[in-house]
Amino acid sequence: MSNSLLAEIDPFVCAEQKRYFSGQLSIKELPRLLEDVLASEALLDIEFQFFKEQKNIIITGRISGELMLQCAACLEPMSFPVDIQVGLAVIRDQSLMDYVPDSYEPCVVEDRCLQLSSIVEDEVLLTLPIIAKHDRCINDLPHTSASKDFVVEELEVKENPFEVLKNLKH
Repeated sequence: MSNSLLAEIDPFVCAEQKRYFSGQLSIKELPRLLEDVLASEALLDIEFQFFKEQKNIIITGRISGELMLQCAACLEPMSFPVDIQVGLAVIRDQSLMDYVPDSYEPCVVEDRCLQLSSIVEDEVLLTLPIIAKHDRCINDLPHTSASKDFVVEELEVKENPFEVLKNLKH
């Protein structure tokens, strides 16, 4: 694991210097992600390149690896491959969102400090499935919305015990 992936860096200086970071990051270093995976021994391969494009500070890179998740249907472990292309434009505050090129996502860095592990954690969390499931288990999950398979059961109609009295009145 590279210590530079855990250290706080200044993305503006890194872009000026055209810095390149690579290494492996343990899932143990990513507490929010650790809650969603089964095996904390997993490692993610990380590559980040910092540079300037026109007046923008750009971070590009790749995050790859394999995580073990729990299938929501059978509760067995399942492998989830991770291969994420990262493209971020660093901005100092929310008011600069309109200046982010369309081919990049905004990354707000207000105090000139950025932790690469936070980028990794955010990007991986965004790719995780809402409901993890094996392909073979896809039909075993309950439907969460109305579907054509929805069947309405007919209720048994009970006779009114006073129906006989109604006929006696006449």
